[in-house]
Amino acid sequence: MPVQTLYIVQQFEKMGKRLIAGRQMTFKSADEASARADRDAARTVGVVAIQQTVDTDTGEVLEEPVVLARHGELPAEFDPS
Repeated sequence: MPVQTLYIVQQFEKMGKRLIAGRQMTFKSADEASARADRDAARTVGVVAIQQTVDTDTGEVLEEPVVLARHGELPAEFDPS
C-alpha cells in the first residue's frame, strides 16, 4: 500500500450568499502550503491549507486532514471548534 502525504491549499469564493470551492493547489511541503494560504488570504473570501495522507493505489484517505492554516470565511468542516 503506497502512501503519500498531500499538502493542499483550497480557496473559497462567494457566489451570491453561497460559499463555493475555488481553485485547489498541491504543494511539496507543509511550509509551502501554509505560506501560499497566508498570501491568498488577502485575495480570497477564504482559504485553507491542509495535510492529508492517502493510499495512492485506491485514493482512500488514511487519516483525518490536518489543518495547517485557515483564513477568512470557510465551510463548517474547517471550523476549529
